[in-house]
Amino acid sequence: MNPEKSPKASQHSVLIAVDGSRPSMQAVDYTVHMTRLIKDLGFVILYVLPQTPPLFRKEAETDGQMKRRLKALEKANQEKGLDIVNQAKEHLLSRGIPAERIETRLRKRHSGLAKDIINEGELGRFDALVVGRRGLTWSQELFMGSVSNQLIQHASNIPLWMVDGKVLKPKVLAAVDGSEASLRAVDHIAFMLGHNPEAVVDFLHVTPKLQSYCSINLTNHQDQWAVQETELESMEEEFLREDSVCIDDFNHRAVKILKQAGFDQKRIKVEEREVSLGVARTIIKAAQEGGYGTIVVGRRGMGKSSFLGSVSDRVIRRAANLAVWVVN
Repeated sequence: MNPEKSPKASQHSVLIAVDGSRPSMQAVDYTVHMTRLIKDLGFVILYVLPQTPPLFRKEAETDGQMKRRLKALEKANQEKGLDIVNQAKEHLLSRGIPAERIETRLRKRHSGLAKDIINEGELGRFDALVVGRRGLTWSQELFMGSVSNQLIQHASNIPLWMVDGKVLKPKVLAAVDGSEASLRAVDHIAFMLGHNPEAVVDFLHVTPKLQSYCSINLTNHQDQWAVQETELESMEEEFLREDSVCIDDFNHRAVKILKQAGFDQKRIKVEEREVSLGVARTIIKAAQEGGYGTIVVGRRGMGKSSFLGSVSDRVIRRAANLAVWVVN
């Protein structure tokens, strides 16, 4: 374990990136909420300081007045950062989290906000990186714009917990497609929740359609790419047969992972739904109807082109008052 990873007494620890905004405080609240399922959770609160304009630094090398202004700016940024992480720490303390399970960190910005957050998470070997989906204000940078996209795309070595709004429901729904990425998502759930005898894992498999993978042209026989309707029906049946075999094998392997983590068979449920308005919307609808607060998805699906991949991005964009765990 990295010697800086804290709190050392906790089996699991998360890195929460904050900026003082309401969404980032909702991300802090979510981690408190998850202690109902993860009893030994440790918290590290991170604030990445704004970057000093390179032009100011260059000018400060020869201009004493600019040097003083630069120092004043850096001091103000430092004080603001300390205030933000301390507010988040007080927020955790007020909700009953012991002080020894909380650490605060300020980091200078080097490679860009998203990259610096990811680096901190990966180097610290945290179990998850937690951020508010709508994070930073327009006067700084907007998580839902470039920063959130960068986190989603590049946080490949650490699970990303993206929180939207106020999440109150403890139930966890794992949206799976039979891929290795889905198995890694199950493994993350098993590691984080396996020690809790009250935790329940629900799998949702959205039965895909052939058209989700390729464009089918039902035109006349003169078109070399046309497919006859009877042939399409046969292809669809074969496709669904293969998907059924794949998901059955996946369920067997996933249940084995969960059992090894201490889950009882009764705590594992599986549901299948046909895709209706799109896979992402079907997943979110199932979460809302089932009273779930967290959706877990793999970052990439089978062959990097099936629904877990691009769909994970859509789930995050459309999730309201939900948390989405994205696991590579």
